[in-house]
Amino acid sequence: MNIYKFKIYGHEYETKVVRREDDEIVISVNGQEYKAYIEPTRRQTLAKATPKLERPKVVHSSDDTKKTAAPSEAKGAGSIKAPLPGLVLKVMVKEGDTVKSGQQLLIMEAMKMQNSIASTTDGVVASIAVSEGASVLEGQELVTINPA
Repeated sequence: MNIYKFKIYGHEYETKVVRREDDEIVISVNGQEYKAYIEPTRRQTLAKATPKLERPKVVHSSDDTKKTAAPSEAKGAGSIKAPLPGLVLKVMVKEGDTVKSGQQLLIMEAMKMQNSIASTTDGVVASIAVSEGASVLEGQELVTINPA
């Protein structure tokens, strides 16, 4: 119970909040109970008008089965493909070059940004399917690497 003491025009008042339900409040002032109504502020009015987002509960499966298939080959083995449609600005390797994982293979311009395309595995460059200045589509093969 909340107790408040007020002094108004020299008179002291002890008030207690007896109960509150929504906009109705019962207050005891020096032992006498009064019913009062609270006018909502603009913020409270907007809060009531704003819908509340309720998301469904997530049910986690206790099942240990795998949800995705295992990859058919090692990551980066085989072909390196274009992540976005764009323009090949510079090819930094040639066929027969030995490359390390993380080494830059070529630079593409996609969405007005330069993107560095790197090898994801150690190996030997088997073929280069694009040349400088070539336009490529998303998923198009750029370089083929034979794993070492």
